[in-house]
Amino acid sequence: MLLPAGSDFIQGKQDIEAYWQLAIEMGIKNVKLDLIELEQHGDTAIEMSKYLMSSADGQVIDQGKGIAIWKCEDGVWKMHRDIWNSSIVEEV
Repeated sequence: MLLPAGSDFIQGKQDIEAYWQLAIEMGIKNVKLDLIELEQHGDTAIEMSKYLMSSADGQVIDQGKGIAIWKCEDGVWKMHRDIWNSSIVEEV
């Protein structure tokens, strides 16, 4: 499940793929993630990171921070929840 700013919950593989396909079509070509912290609690892990999204020519489209929750199912780690927020301050 994705929890992006300015949007309702996005749930399920098909809707998540459609969300990211739209992001690509809007110009996001590169995403850089910097892991800040990772905590494991049994079959759950919590990741805190910074991100930078850019266009094909390197122009910054968005940057911010996020938290992802991972679950281990049958020995495979899968993203369970992902929420992020922009750190770009919009001028009023």
